[in-house]
Amino acid sequence: MSAEDWPSVARIYEEGMATGNATFEHTLPSWEQWRSARVEHPCLVARVESGAVLGWAALTRVSARAVYSGVGEVGVYVDQNHARRGVGRLLLSALIESSERAGFWTLQAGIFPENEASVALHESCGFRLVGRRERVGKMVDGRWRDVVLYERRSWVVGRG
Repeated sequence: MSAEDWPSVARIYEEGMATGNATFEHTLPSWEQWRSARVEHPCLVARVESGAVLGWAALTRVSARAVYSGVGEVGVYVDQNHARRGVGRLLLSALIESSERAGFWTLQAGIFPENEASVALHESCGFRLVGRRERVGKMVDGRWRDVVLYERRSWVVGRG
C-alpha cells in the first residue's frame, strides 16, 4: 500500500464505517494519521489488473511494549461491490503470511458479533474465538457495542 492508494483505501474504509458493523470509528483520518497508526509492513491492497483497489488489510500494534512486539491487530476491508468474492480471504491470507515474515506470532481481531461475514472469514483463516468483550465501546450515536475477540497463533513464528 502506498499514499497513491489512499483515496481508494479511504473510500473502502468509509464504506465500512457507514455499515455501523465494521469499526467504532466514525470519521476518516488523514493518510498521515491512518498510516502512523499502522505497522508499515505488512500493509496490503488487493487490486485488479487495471489497478483499481478492491480491498485492503493492515496491522496495528497492540502495545508499544517490547514483549508484545509480535502481536498485531488485524484490519481487513473489502469494497462493497466486491464482497463475498474471495477478496477478503485473499487479503487475510496474504496478511498472515506477510506478518509471519515480519516476525508476528499472534494476530488478533476485534469484531462486532453482528458482522457475520468477518467472523466467518477469520474462522476460515484459522482464527479462534477467545472471548467476548461486553459493552466495550460506544458508537457515536450512544449505542454500546460488544466485540468478539479472535486470535490466530502462528505455526511458524515463536514456537521455540
